[in-house]
Amino acid sequence: MKALKKLFWTVLLLLPVLVKAEVKDIPFTLDDRDRIIRTEQKVESLQSEMNNRFEEIDKRFDQLFNFLWAIIGIFTTMMISVFGFAFWDRKLSLAPLKKQDQKILAVLVDYSKSQPKLLEILKNAGLL
Repeated sequence: MKALKKLFWTVLLLLPVLVKAEVKDIPFTLDDRDRIIRTEQKVESLQSEMNNRFEEIDKRFDQLFNFLWAIIGIFTTMMISVFGFAFWDRKLSLAPLKKQDQKILAVLVDYSKSQPKLLEILKNAGLL
């Protein structure tokens, strides 16, 4: 066992001497420089493609917003038209009834001149 420990310690101490563990400097070559330049060109082309795509997306969003405003405008115009037509139709259809009511009231006022009870009723109703 002691022999094994001695062998172990001697191998452990002599291991750095036996094995050359040198760090080599890797020189920077022209191929490396060219490779870096090509990589930079690819990155720049990707950036320009991405910028173009983002601009296209922005244009589409603008088109969608314009379309949305057009739809809102059409809907608003339709609603105003419907309410305007309903108001106009109601006013037009009630006009003959008002004229008829005025004629009936005029007849009642004339008749109330000969009937005192009817005259009192019309006064109480606020029609005279």
